[in-house]
Amino acid sequence: MNRLVIAKRALGVLSIGIGLAACVAPQRLARMIGLDADPGMMSAFGAREIAAGSGLLSPVEPGPWLWMRVGGDVMDLAALGGAVKPENPRRAVAAAVAAVVGVITILDLALAARATLNRRENEAAAT
Repeated sequence: MNRLVIAKRALGVLSIGIGLAACVAPQRLARMIGLDADPGMMSAFGAREIAAGSGLLSPVEPGPWLWMRVGGDVMDLAALGGAVKPENPRRAVAAAVAAVVGVITILDLALAARATLNRRENEAAAT
């Protein structure tokens, strides 16, 4: 089994888990981070994560789904940018979440680039 298959499965499960949390408890998740977001926005972010995770777990090439994750990561970081303001009492939590999302973004970007540049590996990962 190639590394891209392992990565796509792990990221698929992670995406679905995060997406479910955002859809099931959007206000609680936003409050935990100190994010001033309406439940609809959090649910939309969750639905995007579930879609990306489902795509990564399906038997198709992971490249496009990995790029979807990169785009979602950028949206998440933009939303989190508003939560690290000094007036947010949960600023430290928001900064920690932003740091984790930043690391995940780098991983997603590296995997998406790898899938794009190595067509054979991307095709082989369609399992």
